[in-house]
Amino acid sequence: MASAQPNLDRKLSSPQPAVSDDALDVLFVLNNLAVGGSERKTVRLANAFAARGMRVGIAYLNEPTTLLADIAAGVATFFLARQGRYSLKANASLRQLIEEQRPRNVVSVNLYPSLYVVTATRWARHRPRTIGLMNTTEMRRGARWKRSFYTRVLRYLDWTVYGCELQRHAWLSAESTMRSRSSVIYNGVDLGRFSTACVEGASQRDTYGIGENAFVVGTVGRLVAEKNQLPLIDAVAELRALGADAHLMLVGDGPMRATLEQRAAERGISTAVTFTGALPDVRAALRAFDVFVLPSLSETFSNAALEAMAMQLPVILTRTGGAAEMIEHGREGYILDVADLPRQLPKLLNQLRLDNVLRARMAAAAGERVQQSFSWEGMVAAYQEIFGARGAVNGA
Repeated sequence: MASAQPNLDRKLSSPQPAVSDDALDVLFVLNNLAVGGSERKTVRLANAFAARGMRVGIAYLNEPTTLLADIAAGVATFFLARQGRYSLKANASLRQLIEEQRPRNVVSVNLYPSLYVVTATRWARHRPRTIGLMNTTEMRRGARWKRSFYTRVLRYLDWTVYGCELQRHAWLSAESTMRSRSSVIYNGVDLGRFSTACVEGASQRDTYGIGENAFVVGTVGRLVAEKNQLPLIDAVAELRALGADAHLMLVGDGPMRATLEQRAAERGISTAVTFTGALPDVRAALRAFDVFVLPSLSETFSNAALEAMAMQLPVILTRTGGAAEMIEHGREGYILDVADLPRQLPKLLNQLRLDNVLRARMAAAAGERVQQSFSWEGMVAAYQEIFGARGAVNGA
């Protein structure tokens, strides 16, 4: 049986064949409650739905439970205690949890949890609506067999939600019947929090000893190989070689930090690179930037880029995931192929440094784009519409 965390606000009842009024509206199933984009988004969604009067639960397969303290008291949590590569015990716990809580919607967050959701609900007495939230776009080299395997798994879900059209096409290009049971919901930004009026950028520059007139290039993300921050150090080094007062802020932490510090030392710009570490609130750091760059090798639809745009920053993105759906090249910023970063990034950064009018125009366009298309409220409403159907889905 799944173990309930202390904020579970109802007792588990005996299984009932019908859906009762006190059944969960949504049960999210995810790998763990570690700090990560998918996990944070799930917790925020669960809290938002609970605040809107929905009955919500989160079931997680593994530890760690770092985000447990961030979950609202009205959201029930369940630990499934997965053991091994595929845990029959965790699957049985999820099946029993579904029978006892009778959720109307069971939502798998990304690929691996979808395997548990499908097998736990396939022949269950209570058949909830099953929905997959897809976060993976590209498979790592050597793991492409997983795409074929999980495409078969996803066929058994009632609905799938993708983070961008490019991601949906990557998974469903040859699956027209599955496409009719899918939708795209873009990430959204809390525009009340991410606003230039909320924080003062000058004080953040003072904190890190960055000059008031410096041209600050910044990024936010874990310091891991996939985020590809090394080209940022090289680009800033080239700007400084031209005599520019350029500075780099890397917000985040991770195993690549020592490698990045070494590259900065090799390029002779250690004093022009600030490592802030992981920050609980990135808004002040964003306010200190002049331009935001996301040089990632792989993304679906970057929250970090959206938050930067909401703070009215021009953005430079690599051509991964939904970058071309997020911005128009030359309007809110630029989109570059990863291979072109060494040649093009220094040029574009220098252009933005020298042309204040261009930079201001792109910054304003970025803010308008987020307000029009990528608000948090719009995203929550789109998910709530999907989860709003009441009653179980019968049949295979």
